Amino acid sequence: MLVARREIRERLRGRVLVVSTVLLMLLVGGSAVFASSLTSARTYRVAVVAPTLPRLAAALQRAAAPFDAKVQLTPVASAAAGRQRLEGKHVDALLLLREDRLVFRTNADAKLGAIANTAVSALRHDLPPPELATATLAPPRPQPSSAEVAVATIGAIAILLALEIYGQWVLVGVVEEKSNRVAELILSTVRSRHLLAGKVTGIGLLAFAQMALVAGLGAILLAAGVYDAPVGLGGSLALVIPWFALGFALYAVAFAAAGALASGQQDASTAGQPVMFVLLAAFLGSYVALHVNLSGTLANVLTVFPLTSPFVLPARAALVGVPLWEHALALVLIITSIYAIVRVAGRIYSHGLLHAGPRLDPRAAWRLAR
Repeated sequence: MLVARREIRERLRGRVLVVSTVLLMLLVGGSAVFASSLTSARTYRVAVVAPTLPRLAAALQRAAAPFDAKVQLTPVASAAAGRQRLEGKHVDALLLLREDRLVFRTNADAKLGAIANTAVSALRHDLPPPELATATLAPPRPQPSSAEVAVATIGAIAILLALEIYGQWVLVGVVEEKSNRVAELILSTVRSRHLLAGKVTGIGLLAFAQMALVAGLGAILLAAGVYDAPVGLGGSLALVIPWFALGFALYAVAFAAAGALASGQQDASTAGQPVMFVLLAAFLGSYVALHVNLSGTLANVLTVFPLTSPFVLPARAALVGVPLWEHALALVLIITSIYAIVRVAGRIYSHGLLHAGPRLDPRAAWRLAR
């Protein structure tokens, strides 16, 4: 904790943390201002069997206006022709006026159903007019909303960028201590793994606070209805924070060990490349698994695999949900991995910090650690 407090004091003395936090919060707040201008009106394509009700197209447009949507009406010769266009994805729905039905392909759209029902009811003189029944050509399939996809994608990218930025903080901090020989004095009274854990903890607490402020602002705006998204997504957004902290603890230790192997500031980026490659590979593998099959075997494995769980678990939780046992297993595995890598990297860290001259080869450092 002494080392962690020292790291926090050193970082707070600079302007980088404060300026970056203010910029990120302004970015999140500014996105709320431009949210309405960046979303375009949705155009629904609806097939209807001719002849249609008089002024149906105008009634649909009036009913769609409150939903910030438009409706494009396509007359077809028969119900069979309409089904063909629906199966071919040329239209979004088929309106069967004689049967009082609105037919979708697989999933019914509640917004389009409300628009069609309002328009047809306004044109009919029945008291009360019959409501349109919804039906689908194929059994409904669960599909994540665009807001859920956005939260999952942005959350994964935010974790990747944060791990890269804060990992570089750890890397550069270790190289600076090694270059000015401060580490030699510290290691005379502190164990190497305690020095390593303290540095990661100090920078990690600052990173955690910054991410919590930014994500908290986003959750508040989401709950206030600023964004056109379900309020329940705030829980999925909040899940990003603890998994960022766990991912940071895992990768930051590796960045610290890599920094100890560097010979100087000019060699820092080269020393950190292996860790960066692993981080990017874990992100790309997670991205592919989530886009191929959210409920497939690969996605389930990567949900609990320590290197990929910070990316996959929050994303799957927002899109399809993750069973409680997978949450528990992923947590146990990543905490165990963090403890193991701290013990191993701590020994490499101590030998690397005391090594002078050219960059220490990782294999040589590993032999010394053993």
